[in-house]
Amino acid sequence: METQDHWARIGQRMARMGPPQVPGPALARQIAGLLDGCPGLTVLLGVTPAYADLGKRVEAFDAAPGMIAAIWPGDTACRRAQVADWRKLPLPSGAARQVIGDGALNAVPDRTTLRAILGEVRRILAPGGRAAIRCFLRPGPSETLDAVLQAAREGRIASLNVLRWRIASALAVAPGHEVAVADILSATAPLGDLAEFARKQDMDPDQAEHFLAYRASPARYVFPDRVALEADAASAGLRCAWVPTAGYPGAEDCPIALLS
Repeated sequence: METQDHWARIGQRMARMGPPQVPGPALARQIAGLLDGCPGLTVLLGVTPAYADLGKRVEAFDAAPGMIAAIWPGDTACRRAQVADWRKLPLPSGAARQVIGDGALNAVPDRTTLRAILGEVRRILAPGGRAAIRCFLRPGPSETLDAVLQAAREGRIASLNVLRWRIASALAVAPGHEVAVADILSATAPLGDLAEFARKQDMDPDQAEHFLAYRASPARYVFPDRVALEADAASAGLRCAWVPTAGYPGAEDCPIALLS
């Protein structure tokens, strides 16, 4: 059972994580700029603190009450977080003017779940509404695990944070694009002790903690490529356009999916 101490540790770790995983003010401004600014409900998939105030009224949903307690900045008159399954949100059809999220389409166990969530996004969006969700994509052309590890050894990867998601993407092969997060840590074995490797590569060794948190984790994530996500969006009746992000390591593989 995941205790409150577990979630407190996650909250502390995420506060130190930084890019590309945790969005900062610049990404929040970019997401805000893609929304229409009209009155109405903004639905936030997850409890990303940087996005908590991107709307006149924000309803955030997360499946884990411990995650809400750990990182949500608190309810106000204009924002609220509650526990819910993203596949079945407690909202009427057409209730949301906009849907936002950060990595929400990756933090799912398989593409069947991903398609169900996209279908729910379509259901709750009002006519003319849109969703803006930053995604971690498998790059094209895809990389092998050996190529990613070699790039790390040669100093061509900026940080352990970037390395973690490059490994995840390399392991998330088609057609499922799934990866067991425990395998991400196991894949680093050829590099030896991660903190020591980071010091030798002039990376932040503290980021090794984010890898080690995956030890024995039962979680699975999905890292689709652009074609796969576009197909899943289309199956839910959504059009998908891509908006690039910039200004942080790994941004080239972290565009915003603009869904309408």
